[in-house]
Amino acid sequence: MDKILHFIERHKYGILITVVVHIGIFVYFQIATYKEAVLFQPWEFTSAQDEVQDDIEITPDQIETPEERALLNPQEEVTSFVKNENEKRIQTNKDNVNYTSSYQKQSAEQLENDFEQSLKDEIQRKREERNGKKSTEATDVKQDNSKNNPDKNNPQTNPSSSEAISGKTMVSFSLMNRHPLNHNDWYVRNPGYTCGNVNGIVTVAISVDLGGVVTSATIIEEQSQNASSCMLQRAKEYALKSRFNYSGEAPKKQEGTITYRFVYRE
Repeated sequence: MDKILHFIERHKYGILITVVVHIGIFVYFQIATYKEAVLFQPWEFTSAQDEVQDDIEITPDQIETPEERALLNPQEEVTSFVKNENEKRIQTNKDNVNYTSSYQKQSAEQLENDFEQSLKDEIQRKREERNGKKSTEATDVKQDNSKNNPDKNNPQTNPSSSEAISGKTMVSFSLMNRHPLNHNDWYVRNPGYTCGNVNGIVTVAISVDLGGVVTSATIIEEQSQNASSCMLQRAKEYALKSRFNYSGEAPKKQEGTITYRFVYRE
């Protein structure tokens, strides 16, 4: 204790000067940072009812039409069937019916022959691509066979009492006088649940050769709506996987479309 008192006694002037300096600095900053109060004008409630001018311009393209709302409505019922947009059969929504995009009236032997012919045509096409030339003789034989059996590969020309699915489907295609290979809709497969819980529609332009193989697929942007990058990728990928029936009467490069509807699934 004596040491502390001795230290204070010895340095009392220095301690006093330090205290005075700190007090002076404190007073200086208090005065320097003082701000004069600002008086605000009171709010006039009479102008609160005035209409505020909206400078946001909405273009017609930004307005969602009733057709678009119906197209992308998550609550809309969309079936997972494949639909032929050129369907000529009566359309219905009966329960417990195994709907397909085409009606096969041919025998099992006929279907087997068609499938065999499609394989031969695909082998011939690959051989022509590899050699860089086309065999006109093989093409003439196919055309002669088609003339002898004009309805062989065109079930649409046969009268049918079977019914087709009505309403919106997740997959639909438009390819005149063609149907999925062996009348099996699996060959026009459905990617509608592969891109998450988002609604969207993608239409793909396809080119099909005589054997029913899809040789090219291009997205039609103006016919696609709310399409994400995943939807665009899946639609093109699945379009190239599609297979249709062999048709000797079809052009060597037949154009058509496949529309994929991606739907919200809870």
